[in-house]
Amino acid sequence: MENKNWKKKFFALYTGQFFSLLSSAAVQFSIIWWLTDTTGSPLVLTLAGLAGFLPQALVGPFAGTLTDRYSRKMMMILADMTVALGSLILFASMYFSEPSIALVILVLVVRSLATAFHMPAMQASVPLLAPEEHLTKVAGWGQTVSSVSNIAGPAAGMSLLAVSSIEWVLLLDVLGAVIACSVLLFIRIPRVPRTEEKVSTSFIAEMKEGYQAIVKHRRLFKLTILMTAVAILYIPLGTYFPLMARNHFEKDVVEAGIVEIVFAVGLIAGGSILGVLGDSFDKIKTMAVGMMVMGAALFISGLLSPSLFIVFIVLSGLVGLSGPLFSAPFYAYIQTEIEPHLLGRVFSFVTSLSLLATPIGYALAGVFIELTSVATLFIIMGALIILNAVVTIKVR
Repeated sequence: MENKNWKKKFFALYTGQFFSLLSSAAVQFSIIWWLTDTTGSPLVLTLAGLAGFLPQALVGPFAGTLTDRYSRKMMMILADMTVALGSLILFASMYFSEPSIALVILVLVVRSLATAFHMPAMQASVPLLAPEEHLTKVAGWGQTVSSVSNIAGPAAGMSLLAVSSIEWVLLLDVLGAVIACSVLLFIRIPRVPRTEEKVSTSFIAEMKEGYQAIVKHRRLFKLTILMTAVAILYIPLGTYFPLMARNHFEKDVVEAGIVEIVFAVGLIAGGSILGVLGDSFDKIKTMAVGMMVMGAALFISGLLSPSLFIVFIVLSGLVGLSGPLFSAPFYAYIQTEIEPHLLGRVFSFVTSLSLLATPIGYALAGVFIELTSVATLFIIMGALIILNAVVTIKVR
């Protein structure tokens, strides 16, 4: 599958996806801000949060099976256009009548469902386009595009809300989807051949094959459990970084914003490092190093005195940098070890596990903060992630 033009294909693919991810991040931020500003209701915001991740987690295994059955390219196009259609309907509703909270929540559900199809289709397409020895590098590129989009998206949404209203921000989603789909139309993504036996296999049987592919691969199964454990510890961090800045270091919103920016810059740096040098790194060792750096940075952060806020800023950057170092090689490892016709299902299962771990992580973190302090939470999370790193390097 050596293809001299594979880098050009990925440049085009990720350029289109950047606009899609950027517009989606802008709209997602704008919708949440609009709900916050309009209702101020914790219940509504909780429902919005659940609508954002729960459908993707629950539908993931089914979506992955469909992705492996049909054209991955078409799945990505349909997912992008579904998100655009939802935003267009919400735009019409808000423009011509009084906006409905129920419709906004429904659109968030639709966006989550579309993501359940788009993500495995995208990840499962990568090894069909890139040589196997470059998969870690490509994963680094993907992490960088995602990180930049997640930073620039909310900023774009905030800027547009400042000069217009949410209806016009919603149209940004339509533009992003059109650009991404237009680029995809010109990229040939090979279809995985299906034997007659596979075609006649039932849908449930195919879904089980994805699960069995993980369980039978002992090393991948162990790594998946370890990554799910890290997700429980890592995902709540985005919420508790501002709390750490305010409660432990006694800083204001400006300083908390600086921490968020430095963390985001670290994410981009980590993805960029892998994008340039990823091919020369052992995947499992890189995962362990990433976890070790993150765990150490969190552990030290919890031990800092309130006067060492500048050190905390630096450590926040290290936490961000370490994220791609363990997530990107993990995705590349899956792409290397799993047969192409199973990749959609495997990625869906892995993603669903991480998403279902999210509420567990938030619940545990909330209990620890109530019983102790946010600084203690950072120490505990750091120690557990370091332990995960030690176990990861020993996985066989």
